Amino acid sequence: MRSLCKAPPFDLVFKSNTGDIREGKGEPLYVTHGPKRSWFLISEHLATVADLSITLLVPHAVGQIVHNGGDIDNRIKTLIDALRVPLVISEIPADDAFDYTTEGMHCLLQDDKLIGRPSIQSYQDHNPEAPDSVRALIEVETRITRALWGNMHFV
Repeated sequence: MRSLCKAPPFDLVFKSNTGDIREGKGEPLYVTHGPKRSWFLISEHLATVADLSITLLVPHAVGQIVHNGGDIDNRIKTLIDALRVPLVISEIPADDAFDYTTEGMHCLLQDDKLIGRPSIQSYQDHNPEAPDSVRALIEVETRITRALWGNMHFV
């Protein structure tokens, strides 16, 4: 996610020097919990949403996805939660080893309610890394819901 945020055209939004942060409607494009900063690309104040096309590669026959490894809705909810910034400090594990001292963590979403159109398909992974591993390929299409000066780089 960091490499996407640092590449054109999104590099206009994210600056490593926090004194030169581009903001949407006067709102910062990050949240902080103590010394931990999490940046987001898709936000309410930039009037942007993300459409997700998720492909799951599962180590078993496709029809068994609900019976092997838990409900698919719980798996998808966990995956979607991992795409957004933490809303409260208790969502960050106490033993979190991520180094926030450079630029912080870069996430896709400010909030998972900014997902416009989710699409999910699954296929059998015929060469899984482990018997219980699932690979996820996520294609993201960003859209603006209202034209603003701060979101023109999404067009």
